[in-house]
Amino acid sequence: MLDPAEKVDAVVDIRIDDGVIAEVGTVLQANGHRVIEAGGLLLAPAFVDPHVHLRTPGREDEETIESGTKAAAAGGFCAILAMPNTEPVVDSAAVLGALVEDARVEAEIPVGFLASITKAQEGAELTEMAELADAGAAGFSDDGHPVVSPGLMRRALQYSAVTKRQLALHCEEPTLSRGGQMHEGPVSAELGFTGYPSVAESVMVERDLALAAYEGRPLHLLHLSARESVAAVRAAFEEGVKATAEVTPHHLCLTDEAVRSLDSNVKMNPSRPTTPRTPGTRRKCRSRRRRSASPGWRPRSPPSTPISSRPVWSRSRR
Repeated sequence: MLDPAEKVDAVVDIRIDDGVIAEVGTVLQANGHRVIEAGGLLLAPAFVDPHVHLRTPGREDEETIESGTKAAAAGGFCAILAMPNTEPVVDSAAVLGALVEDARVEAEIPVGFLASITKAQEGAELTEMAELADAGAAGFSDDGHPVVSPGLMRRALQYSAVTKRQLALHCEEPTLSRGGQMHEGPVSAELGFTGYPSVAESVMVERDLALAAYEGRPLHLLHLSARESVAAVRAAFEEGVKATAEVTPHHLCLTDEAVRSLDSNVKMNPSRPTTPRTPGTRRKCRSRRRRSASPGWRPRSPPSTPISSRPVWSRSRR
């Protein structure tokens, strides 16, 4: 049993009465209860996933609110937050309101919907953030796209103070990433793929943290992958910036060596690092600086053509 809030990490007996945990102890009597041997299993409080792609509206062939929340519930999640990069983008009160209404009927578990920071996630003009907050937006994100303009990002932070909703940021400097296919390093050079340098992420992380510090606003950084980004978050946190971040399991456990398989399923944005994440990095993920790990649930429909006839790296996968 693992319960961080109660500081429990132990092998225990659990008695369940009518579907409710009634008692936890080291040696409990069966007292007529059916006994289930649960060796090797883990009991923990339900999880919350802050980074989910429900694909609705627009790609209901890949996922719906009903199917996505049922999958989440089956995996032990009690609530999720859905990203706005859908078709159309969740950038208006009309689109958001329809999602909120549909979730009341279809959702198996509570769902929060983020709205986009900029219209159509094009990075040119802010959405009507106050109107979207009134319509039920849980926060704002241009996930999948950076807000490149520093001035626009500053105004978004200012409006986040008005709406009392937090920004969740995809940190990428596109003039550095340049459509890179994988992490820039020896493996990318050997395979002949365009590299995505880690500084393309970390330089934008540092910029957004500096703007958040100047405006005195909290922010959340999505799917960090570079050690330089972790160092920047640590330094900002120690300076009093209210920054949180998330990391994906695959960025913790895999490296760009996986790309040698030429399996397009291992292509990620941001790209996988060269050096495997060390126990020290994992300790940082358990610290207050990184508050969550999220797989970035993003289902895809089956390919319409055989794998063998499709070009490798045909589309980004997260």
